[in-house]
Amino acid sequence: MLRRSILLLIGTCLFGCSGGSVVEEADVALMADLRCEAQQLKDKRFKIANDLRFRNDSLAKLNIPLTYLQKQEEDSIRQWLTLRTGEVADRLTHTMDSLFKIHYKTVEQRQVFDVAVEKKVQEICE
Repeated sequence: MLRRSILLLIGTCLFGCSGGSVVEEADVALMADLRCEAQQLKDKRFKIANDLRFRNDSLAKLNIPLTYLQKQEEDSIRQWLTLRTGEVADRLTHTMDSLFKIHYKTVEQRQVFDVAVEKKVQEICE
């Protein structure tokens, strides 16, 4: 996924786009892929948080404390999710900034691009 995103960005930078409000399909696909990845990660974070809360609530009702290993597992999961979220957010921000700097410099171009990305996200994200 990352390799594909980088290749799309490089290809977009090499070939460029014409002026006006033309939206490059590769740019739209790249941003839509990143937005889908971010949404999937967000959904995963919420599911994991709910699962952990449910487990902890169930154990608390039975007066059973978390074991040391369970606490370590939770901490490890939280650290991984935090790092992963930061990575995805950084890639999204960097890609968007690069595209806006190179191709979509005007408000009109950005609005057209945003609409195209949103449409693509609706098509490809589950």
